[in-house]
Formats: sequence, structure tokens, C-alpha cells
Amino acid sequence: MFRLTRPSPSLVVACLALFVALAGTSIAAVSQLVPRNSVGPAQIRANAVTRPKIRNNAVNSTKVQNRSLLAVDFAAGQLPAGPAGPAGPAGAAGPAGPAGPAGSVTRLTAVVNPTGSLARSQGTTSAGRVGLGLYEVIFNQDVTACTYVASVGNATAGAPTPFGQASVVPRNGNANGVGVATVDSAGAAADRPFHLIVVC
Repeated sequence: MFRLTRPSPSLVVACLALFVALAGTSIAAVSQLVPRNSVGPAQIRANAVTRPKIRNNAVNSTKVQNRSLLAVDFAAGQLPAGPAGPAGPAGAAGPAGPAGPAGSVTRLTAVVNPTGSLARSQGTTSAGRVGLGLYEVIFNQDVTACTYVASVGNATAGAPTPFGQASVVPRNGNANGVGVATVDSAGAAADRPFHLIVVC
């Protein structure tokens, strides 16, 4: 049967001396293999230094080379917006859009005799003489927002036109009516035939 014996003090001292000697040799060997400041970018394998291998807050502004970062390296909103640049040149004109629907225009007409009777008309319900050289023509719709043109003229083609003028005058509260006043060549009120055109 094998019995363990207690090591002597001299053996313990000899083992410690051997350990110290070997440790010094290892340190010297490592120092010879990797001299101080000999590890640079060329000695580090690509992607070898990852986030878990970097101590928190170890990389700060003093460790980053000026102007070496890009805008994509920062989170949205961390970089202040720069001033607005100058306006660029105007672009080419785009294609013409489709034509819109045709607008609707209403044309109302009346040819009135000196007595106030209608010779012919479009969209007119009645006409009448209300005073010397004063007439009122009533249409079948509201004409308050329309355009009016009146002129002295005979109802019969080729008949001589009497001297005088016709003009539109204010109506008497009828939204469908147009007042017309006629005068002679001297500007005095006189009964004259006239043509009236209303465009809405």
C-alpha cells in the first residue's frame, strides 16, 4: 500500500523557485513575441473587435478621428438640420391635363316694338311699355347676375333705323325683368324699337 509522505520544507522552497523562474521566462517570451505598441490595424483581423469586447464608455470623442463619422452613423434627430439650400431650377412643364366640361351659357333675346309688344324673342315671357320711352322685358329666369346689351333698331330687316339710343335702367324689384329706356337724337325720352340681349 502506497503512503503519502509530507513534503519537506526544502522541497517546497525548490518548487516555488521553479515556478518563479518559469513565470519570468513566459513573460519574457511573450514580451519578445509581442513587443509594446506592435499591434496595429494590420494585425487585427476584420470584425475581430466586436461590441462585447469594448468596455462601456471606452470609445469617446477623444478616441474618434475628426470627420471620420458619417451621417448614417447617428440616430435620427441627433444631427441638427443645416440651412436650406438655394432653390433649384424649374422643372419641365408637365403634360396638359384633360379638357374640362364645356360651360353652359344662356342667351336671352328680345326685339320690342315702339308700342312695347314683342316682335320676337328667346326666353322671354312678356314685354310692355310703362312710360314714354320706358319699357320692361320679363324673362323666364332670374337675370340679376347677367350681362345686358340694348340698342335702338327696327324689328323688320331692311327698315330704316330711327335716330336715338337705348340703355338698360334699374328694374322695379322683378329679378326676371330688365328695364330699357329709349331717347331720340336730342336725348329726350321717346318711344323707339330696340333689341335686347341678355347673357347669363
